Order: sequence, then C-alpha cells, then structure tokens
Amino acid sequence: MELARYLLIRYLTEVLGFKLESERGDDLALLDGANRVSVKAYFADIYEEAEIYKKINELLQQDCDKAYIALAKDALPLVDPKHLKALGVGLISVDPSRGLEGVELRMPARARPRPAQQVDLSKILGAVNAAVAEAVSRESKRIEEEVFKKLKSYVDKVLEDVRRELAAGKAEQRTEQQGPPSIAENEWVKLIRKRG
Repeated sequence: MELARYLLIRYLTEVLGFKLESERGDDLALLDGANRVSVKAYFADIYEEAEIYKKINELLQQDCDKAYIALAKDALPLVDPKHLKALGVGLISVDPSRGLEGVELRMPARARPRPAQQVDLSKILGAVNAAVAEAVSRESKRIEEEVFKKLKSYVDKVLEDVRRELAAGKAEQRTEQQGPPSIAENEWVKLIRKRG
C-alpha cells in the first residue's frame, strides 16, 4: 500500500497544487494557500466499515479547514457519500494499478470551521487576579499616602494650636504669679511714708 500512499501524495501536490507540510502515520497535513488541509490515508488489504468510520471520526478531530479521507477503490462501496457530504469531508479514491490516473477526487471537501481552541481559564483568571491585585496595591498605597499627608497636616495644626495655647497660658501664668505690684513698691506709698 506504499504505492497507493505515494500516488496520493503526488496527486495532492502535483495535480491539486497542495503543499505537503507533514506526514505522520496515516495523516497528511497540507496547505492550500492559507487553508490547512488534512488527509487521512487509509489503505488496507481488507476493509471494515466500522474501521473506516473510526478513521473519519479521527479526521474530524483534526484542526484543519478542509478534510479528506483517501481509500482504495475497493473500499468505496462501504462509505455512505451522503454521510460524508453532511460532515463536509471529501473523498479521494486510489487505484494503484492505474498509476497517477487512478487517483480520483470523488467528492470535494467543504470548508469547515476549525474546532474552537480550548481557552485555559486558569491562566486568564491568574492574569486578571494579578492585574487586579497590582491595581489594588497601587491604589491602596496612594490612598495611604494621601491619608498620611492629611493626618500629618491635621496633627501639625493641632500641635501648633496647643503650642500657641500653652504659650498664651504661660504668659498669663507669669502675670498671675507676679500678681499686682506690692504696696510697698508703690511710688505713692513711698511718698506718703516720707511725709509722714
């Protein structure tokens, strides 16, 4: 069946103009311009219908724009073309006895949407949490600095008021401690004493 695979690759690259990107097992990855094309090359001596549909299911799991199943001409009666058409999967038959002319595109593949890529929500949530934590930290520091400045100015004002009150209180206290001048020190009293 290597000849069938070789003929299929030649048909896809030379006749259809696809560019072979990679081959792994029975999977061929090709490019048709910007479109990714996946071909499942299933060639066996004896075909089982269940195995063919299993291969078609595997093909549908591929990340591609178009998908084809390639089978030997003997296996075509086992495939329901309506089912393939409904899935959008193309069909290529290969008859190795006729060479490159034995490879035939039986049904074209329909462009299909690629399977949605799985989004890792834990990474997104982690990034969002980190961004929110950073924003909250930055904002809390700003608020803390603002509150500290206001509190400091308030405390400075209160301390200044207390200092002024203390200074005014000490001046009053000095005048109270000195009291009224003593009578003996009064000039008039001294004058009266001298006269009398």
